Amino acid sequence: MVREVLLALAIVAAVGAALYAVMRGLSAQPGHRFEEAYELKKALLAGRLSGVTVSVEARPMTINITLDGVEYRVPAARVYVAFRAKGPVFEESTPEPWRVWGNGTHAGVASYLKLEDSGYTVRVYYYSAAPYTGASLCTYSAGQATYSFYARSSGSIESYSFTGPRQIEVYEVRVGSCQQ
Repeated sequence: MVREVLLALAIVAAVGAALYAVMRGLSAQPGHRFEEAYELKKALLAGRLSGVTVSVEARPMTINITLDGVEYRVPAARVYVAFRAKGPVFEESTPEPWRVWGNGTHAGVASYLKLEDSGYTVRVYYYSAAPYTGASLCTYSAGQATYSFYARSSGSIESYSFTGPRQIEVYEVRVGSCQQ
């Protein structure tokens, strides 16, 4: 009797170990590491990403501009490029237009604003995109300014400020599948 109980326990243990190994193997499907988001950022700062399947979506945002004491709220978008990866809940604080982020189950990069001040003109670039999933991603400049303002003496755009007269131009940069 003891022998049959020990045999039954051994069978149960073997089946349990086999199920655990199978489940562990299924859950360990090839994925991404959080650190790969820094490679995404580098590629998108260069204007082209290829070879990594990502999901892209845009979310609305507002660009806050104050010129000569008058406030303007310009509708824009923020693009999220994501892949499944375990990691920290995090958003990089940087003046660069692409920032690494993570929410615990996904990671990637999020766009913000790119500002260029020549001393005469401040160009503000924001990113927009249609929903997309694929392995190639490029940025395309829209060409013409979507908004144009003039400051006589001073102004600020989000956390950037300036003194002196400036022409302010707001441009949209499209993010989407790379065209061959």
